[in-house]
Amino acid sequence: MRLKFPLFLPVVLAAVLCGILSSGPARAVDLALVLLNDVSQSMDDGEFALVKDGYRAAFADPEVIAALIANGSGVAVAYVEFSGKDDVKRVLDWQVLTDAASARAFGEAVAAAPRSSAGNTALSAGLAAAIRMLLDSDFDAARQVVDIASDHPHDGGRCEPIRDAAVAAGITINALPIIDERQIGTIDGRLAYTESRWGSESIVDFYLRTVVGGPGSFVVEARDYRVFGEALKRKLLLEFIASPERDRAAFTVAAADD
Repeated sequence: MRLKFPLFLPVVLAAVLCGILSSGPARAVDLALVLLNDVSQSMDDGEFALVKDGYRAAFADPEVIAALIANGSGVAVAYVEFSGKDDVKRVLDWQVLTDAASARAFGEAVAAAPRSSAGNTALSAGLAAAIRMLLDSDFDAARQVVDIASDHPHDGGRCEPIRDAAVAAGITINALPIIDERQIGTIDGRLAYTESRWGSESIVDFYLRTVVGGPGSFVVEARDYRVFGEALKRKLLLEFIASPERDRAAFTVAAADD
């Protein structure tokens, strides 16, 4: 049965908050994290390869592994790709990472997985599916986080009510917006680039305003696909070493030649 968002979400969240939904004993973990990655048609094959290489490198990084191990009960992680509203796929189901071997294996599995789709961008559908994964998981997590990586600069306001309902249930949403500034031609005699702005709002402003939320939430901006891996590393360090008291923040990772 296909879930319809956001209409179903308040009902599910209310059930969770009231303790109506129940299951068997849940496994305790320090963090349950859904890594949600946009693979829509705005990302070409070379950029997709850079993203996959970034996952491999980040989950093999010694600092990331040390931060992961510091979570004594482990970190439950799942990897999800999305493009169009009917193209949301759980590429890697929940895995509990506890050491260097499990972290490296997860990064390698993400890198090896083929691209699941390349349609239009339905940001809200991907976000809603990731939130539902957390609500339906069998983990007793001290923290629940969705992290969304995308170069999509707007969604017509569809993410905001989903974000608000998730935050009300104690879920934090972070974002890794990718600023893709390749020249693609001219418009009215002026150079045009792949990065777009809607009015005066930048892509980072959009994510801060309508997508990101919850305790310690943040945005890590990748100024180029080439630095996606470094941005992902910084994001994982921030998530594995939680700072719920931190005010909402934005960080930038730029290419060396910028």
